[in-house]
Amino acid sequence: MNLKAAVLENKLTSLKTREITEIQNNINIDTKELMALSLFSGGGGLDLGFSAAGFKVGCSTDIDSFSCQTLILNNGRKIYYKNTHSIIADITEISAKYLLKKAELNHDEIDIVLGGPPCQAFSVFGRRKGLDDPRGNLVWEYLKIIQEIRPKAFVFENVPGLKSIHNGKLFEEILTELTIGGTYTISAHSYQMAEYGIPQFRERIFIIGAKNGSIVPKMIPTHGCGAPLTLKKYRTVKEALQYLPEPGKFSSVSNHIGRKHSQRIISRYENLKFGERDTKTRINKLHPERPSFTIIVGSDKGGGKGHIHPFFPREVTPRESARMQTFPDWWEFYGTGRHIIRQVGNAVPPLFAALLAEHLRVHIFGKKKQRSYEDFIEILRLNYLQK
Repeated sequence: MNLKAAVLENKLTSLKTREITEIQNNINIDTKELMALSLFSGGGGLDLGFSAAGFKVGCSTDIDSFSCQTLILNNGRKIYYKNTHSIIADITEISAKYLLKKAELNHDEIDIVLGGPPCQAFSVFGRRKGLDDPRGNLVWEYLKIIQEIRPKAFVFENVPGLKSIHNGKLFEEILTELTIGGTYTISAHSYQMAEYGIPQFRERIFIIGAKNGSIVPKMIPTHGCGAPLTLKKYRTVKEALQYLPEPGKFSSVSNHIGRKHSQRIISRYENLKFGERDTKTRINKLHPERPSFTIIVGSDKGGGKGHIHPFFPREVTPRESARMQTFPDWWEFYGTGRHIIRQVGNAVPPLFAALLAEHLRVHIFGKKKQRSYEDFIEILRLNYLQK
């Protein structure tokens, strides 16, 4: 072999080695299981969505025992959802060290912390007491866990009213505190869920912290009506409710039992137009060709209700509300009545959570290829949204 041929062969070998290494690195990046700790987990919207995107939720915690039982109930139903530690606890009385010990994890194993402290204190639907409400103070309990663990990233979810209460001063204070002395780069975006293929109008703010300095751009809307023409049409109530049998105790679909109404209420509901509000119950009749109104939670004493079904003179069942939140039918909620509707109404839609998780895997954790909306419909088995 002459010198020129030897040099060429060495270059080819070097190139192949780099290509193989790059492929291996991409595989490692794309398949690496990232560990999450979930706070204020509720009925599991964030947990389920992030699990579908390849995160492992090593520990979840909530003060509500019914929510924790829901997470336990669904453990192992899908290969990607294996949440082995669901801890009932008051976050004001525990530390990160306690959670990690219960979950048999070390703090350096946690890649991301997820959580949405109860939002009623900041909601425009509530009395907007902010930090005068004990629930508002749970914001700082979330921050306490972040400070103790120092994960690679965190997700803080809340209502958009958080930005305007106390003339925006509270929001600015929270953003400043979440940087933890410059440790985290903060990205904050408001999202209208319907613009990302969720069959429900629901606006939430997501504050993302990244230790590696990554700025996370806002996800580009994919659904809407009117211009631009590149957007897909909103997903609708009619689509969300399709293929469901009539509710009843003999239904094969879990959590699909509705309220019983008097003839007087039935008559009122029958006479309502699509989108019209009932003056007595103060809930709306859903429009079949539009996304749902925001699912209402109710107060701490209960009272959460679904909206009025577009085609039948009754309120929607918890399962029908869960459909509009993009929970799959295989996901079963523990409890009855108000316990379930609170879990459903407080949740981040799992389909949106999966899209956000995938977005963060790209922009914080270095994943190369991003799965699509249609991919996650398949992964979550949202058969009613398949086309």
